[in-house]
Amino acid sequence: MFRIALKDLLQFSRDRRGLMLTFLLPIGLITVFFFMFGGGESDTENGPVVSLVLCDEDSSAASTELRSQLDSMAGLRLDVVSDTDYARELVAKGKRPASLLIHPGFGDSVASGGQLPLELVYDAGRPMAFGILTQLLYGQIAALAGESQGKAKARKQLMAQFGMDEETANAVMDQMAGEETEATPSAGTAPPFQTQEVMGERNNDFTLIQSVAGTAVMLLLFSVASMGAGLMTERESGTLRKLLLSPIRPDAVLFGKLLAAVIVAIGQLMLMFVFAALAFGLDLAQNIPGLLLMILATAVACASLGTFLASVCRTRKQLDGLSTIIILLMSAIGGSMMPVVFMPPFLQKMAVGTVNFWAIDGFYDIYWRNLGLTDVLDNAGMLFGIAAVLILISLPFFRRNILRLA
Repeated sequence: MFRIALKDLLQFSRDRRGLMLTFLLPIGLITVFFFMFGGGESDTENGPVVSLVLCDEDSSAASTELRSQLDSMAGLRLDVVSDTDYARELVAKGKRPASLLIHPGFGDSVASGGQLPLELVYDAGRPMAFGILTQLLYGQIAALAGESQGKAKARKQLMAQFGMDEETANAVMDQMAGEETEATPSAGTAPPFQTQEVMGERNNDFTLIQSVAGTAVMLLLFSVASMGAGLMTERESGTLRKLLLSPIRPDAVLFGKLLAAVIVAIGQLMLMFVFAALAFGLDLAQNIPGLLLMILATAVACASLGTFLASVCRTRKQLDGLSTIIILLMSAIGGSMMPVVFMPPFLQKMAVGTVNFWAIDGFYDIYWRNLGLTDVLDNAGMLFGIAAVLILISLPFFRRNILRLA
């Protein structure tokens, strides 16, 4: 018994890549999850950052000051545009979670203490991002609204009780400004801005879309990774050697495995969406061409990743360890496990390099944002691009590792 255990340990110690995957990469995985779930959140630069589009139609001193205050806030990335229709379109197409529209008359309302003409247009499919934005904006705008309303009330009182004109009342208030306390809204007060969902009626529940898209992509990655291991199995059984002795080009073996993985991946994705339609009422007929395109692009990208993993690994143990870690990392960073908005900025940038990110966003475009075929072309294009890069990298590794060991 001890001799068998010693023999297995010696074999394992000779596999340097297997050792690295077993002991070193999990350390990196722990580090990523630490930052994902709020580790080091005392450092505001590493905390979650939410994007907000700002459109200033007022262009007054007050609106410029508000823009400056928002631009300096930690956790908020401000994108300034000049067209309200474009600001709404960015939210409608899922490019940004929300837009703050400063309508004309904002400066006058601040001076008079009236209702501020502000409108927050948001994507209800990203409720967590909307909640963060509401909290961030509430403090700044509520303080501004409370201060302006307090000054307006005091000005009217000075003019009514002491017969002052507006200029004199303003001068007295300026002298007393150092002793005044900013008005703060009481608990439960409604936000000092209007909120409007960017689109009206929805045919699907966003939690259903997240469940189907996020889970489907993650499980599909594991599925095609196990199919890619078929190369290892055929090498060990001698089947790969027989294939190479036949009049078949070596690269045809790789592309044949890829094609089989794509077909299985398409079937698996279609089954998941059909089940979601039958069991939970997902409206599949909403955009069938867009759905078919996204299923094809997602299947090709996932299958390419499985082929890549099988090509770069020399042993089954390496493949099992590397595929598990990479798929978990991609699923975590890409949004299958938690919304990307809660991640630090550097992880948000890394997310755009994952299959999960583009696939989930594309399915949201179809079933939540009600977009057409042309609007998911960028997501599908990115998935096909990722697949092309993985295939190009796989070819030299396949020739060096698989063929040499066959």
